[in-house]
Amino acid sequence: MKQKKTIGGSIGLLTGVVIAILALVRGPWQLPLLIGTFAVWGLWLLWTQVLPFRRTLQAQRRQERAESFNRSLAQTLLHHVNYRVSACLKTGYPDARWEWMMRDPALFVAQGGTGRIRVFGVPDYEYADVTVDQSGKLSCALVKMVSMQESKEPPAAPNQQKPDHEVWYEAQGRDALGKLVADLDSRGHNSLTVREDGSICICPQTDGKEVKQGVLPGFPAKGLWPELAELLERDGLAAAVQNDCIAVTW
Repeated sequence: MKQKKTIGGSIGLLTGVVIAILALVRGPWQLPLLIGTFAVWGLWLLWTQVLPFRRTLQAQRRQERAESFNRSLAQTLLHHVNYRVSACLKTGYPDARWEWMMRDPALFVAQGGTGRIRVFGVPDYEYADVTVDQSGKLSCALVKMVSMQESKEPPAAPNQQKPDHEVWYEAQGRDALGKLVADLDSRGHNSLTVREDGSICICPQTDGKEVKQGVLPGFPAKGLWPELAELLERDGLAAAVQNDCIAVTW
């Protein structure tokens, strides 16, 4: 709409200039002035309207091609994950079949995390949780839905508070350590140590000199390290509590 108003205004100005030239100029100068006026207007139109529109159109086409390529890549990655999930289920259940329980599984596979699937041909189970971590590892855990009446465990008290180390680990520790472990594992490392002040170190050299990799803010006090080590082991990391640090291996 703004572009149409600009072109309409320029045409009105051009018409006024042409009328003025025809009314005021006589003789051999009239035709060159008219040609010059139309030439200046054409150059202005080309520079301010046609070229910007062409650049905008080209940018939109490049963006559409990039989005199409990313979508195609995500679909290819989704097919790869589908085969891995099927292979994981068929290891224990040869007749297993399944389907995603989410609207856009390709986006989930590209971003990682945990997603739920519906399984068939798996006795006693109806669902499974598929986890794709940042290092590209995939795990599949079968889930059995149990109603509250069938559950033998009493429900937890609504005002029950989680321990400090568990709150810290869920809020900060799991994500920070997960990213660092994925990066170190991709570079051939298999261990790290976390000091009492939260500093993370690795020892890549034979002389025993440590290299600092970062700091975990709010790292739990030393008295909570054994419980923290249990949380790490639940996530597949081997943790050993030492005098001045926690040694983590994978």
